[in-house]
Parts: sequence; structure tokens; C-alpha cells
Amino acid sequence: MKAPNYTDEELIRRVWDVEEIKKVCARRCYYVANDWRQQELDELWVTGEEARKTASFGRNWGYYVGMDAIRDYYVTAHDQKIDALPGSQHADGCLFMHPASTGLVYEAFDGKTARGLWYCISQETVPVSETEADARWYMEKLAIDFLKEDGKWKIWHLVIATDLQSEAGQDYMQQKVYLPDEENPAYREFGTPTIPMLTHDVMFNWLDNYPAPPVPYAAFNEDNSYGPEGHPDYVEEA
Repeated sequence: MKAPNYTDEELIRRVWDVEEIKKVCARRCYYVANDWRQQELDELWVTGEEARKTASFGRNWGYYVGMDAIRDYYVTAHDQKIDALPGSQHADGCLFMHPASTGLVYEAFDGKTARGLWYCISQETVPVSETEADARWYMEKLAIDFLKEDGKWKIWHLVIATDLQSEAGQDYMQQKVYLPDEENPAYREFGTPTIPMLTHDVMFNWLDNYPAPPVPYAAFNEDNSYGPEGHPDYVEEA
């Protein structure tokens, strides 16, 4: 797809936009590390009424749709689980590190939306007793649709596609590569999404190519979305 003939001023603005988009993703990484999930939703996600209705948070097993459903999963349910862990303080002894790298970002030709894909070599540690913790490595793709609201780039659709997980300090060759749902901590953490479906099948590595790397595009449409409508296996309910 051929890009329009932009003026020098338009090109400068588009370069600046990509840098601002990367900053939003980087800021989210620090919010995750600090367990500032409510602050993330308040400051980095869409705020417009219609955008809030269509916002989505996807994992390997489906999507939460709408900011209220996202908050119930990402903040409320998470906080309840963390507060039930050993220790008297919220998130005491927890580490949530999901740094994002290899960012690939394209702004739509119309300048209203953008798409980005990053890779995260992550780790999460939570206490399971006063002296023990469960520590795991997570390898995952992070895909985001951004929407420009009042001149600011905001997260609209987000997908975290986990490729593999490994218990820290253990020989990966001795671990199950494909965990059954009942043994998968990421699956158990995800809860019951608004749209349950298998979005990323790790059985065959990247054969499903989801989330797919972004490419130049003219304008947002559901077919090129990182929301549920953009998934090749999504079927809209009658």
C-alpha cells in the first residue's frame, strides 16, 4: 500500500506521533512493574464514551470488552487475588516485570489510529508462603491499537499473547511445554472473559501468526484491529 505524499510538516508530525506512541507503551511497562493497574487504565487508556465501549483486553483465551469489564478483570479481580496472598501489604513480595522491546509501530495514513507490536521477556513472582514464592518466566507478544483522543495517543485494544512460560530455577527441558488449563497459572488468572475463544494456540508456536505484525494501512477497520473483530477465527454472535 502506497503512502500519501505528505508535506514536510506532516512527516515531522508523524515521526513525533510514533515516538509518543512508544512512550505510552514504555510508561505502561513501568505502571505494570509498580502494580499501578488502576492508574494505567485512568491515564493510558481511551476515555471517549464510544471508545470505552469497544476497548478490549485480550489474552490467549479470549477478550474482555468494554472498560468496565477490563477493570473488573485487570484491577478488581487482580487486587483481590494479590491481597489474599501471604503478607500483610498489597503486592508485598510480588514482582511483575514485563519490559517491551523490538517495537514496530505504524500510524494510519489518516493519522487517527496506530498499531504497534512489541516482544516481552517477562517474569512474575508472587509469594506462596512466608518463606517461598512462585517465580515464572513469560515470553509474550504485546499488540496494541492506539486511538488519538484530543491530540493524545491512548490504548484502545491490547492483546498479550503468551508463547511459553517456565518456572524459574528449573530445567525447562523437564517441564511441560503445553500446560493443561487447570495447571496453567496464566489461564487461571485470566478468569472468564467477555468473549471466550482460543486466540493464540501455543501448540504450534507461531503458526497462527497472532497477533500479526502491523503493516502500513490507510485507516482503522475491524479487519485490521487487534480487538476481537480482527481475529481470523472471530465469529460474531447472532
